[in-house]
Amino acid sequence: MSQTEHDQSAYGREQGQQRERAAGTGSAAASLELLTLLAAGVADLALDQLRQTADRAQDALRRADLRELLTDGVVELRKRGELATRRAGMGDENYLETMARRASERTTSEGRPCA
Repeated sequence: MSQTEHDQSAYGREQGQQRERAAGTGSAAASLELLTLLAAGVADLALDQLRQTADRAQDALRRADLRELLTDGVVELRKRGELATRRAGMGDENYLETMARRASERTTSEGRPCA
């Protein structure tokens, strides 16, 4: 008997046993086995997702432009924060006034007169 035939016959026996258990009164052992298999499946899925996330993190750390990527991320988060506070009505100043003040600060800090 080949390995494949052996595996198929073992699978068939297992399926028969599961049908017998399902046809019965639903013993506590069958319920415990089902819960164990479900928990093992969930744990396997979670570990697989964790492994994929770790692989993506390693790929990101190997990037040559990591510093620029982090800088862009911080700038993007700051902009999102500004938009969120404005949307929630938490910003105290008018948007145009804030932008005008920032533009004037930027030009005066560069040493050029504000136009």
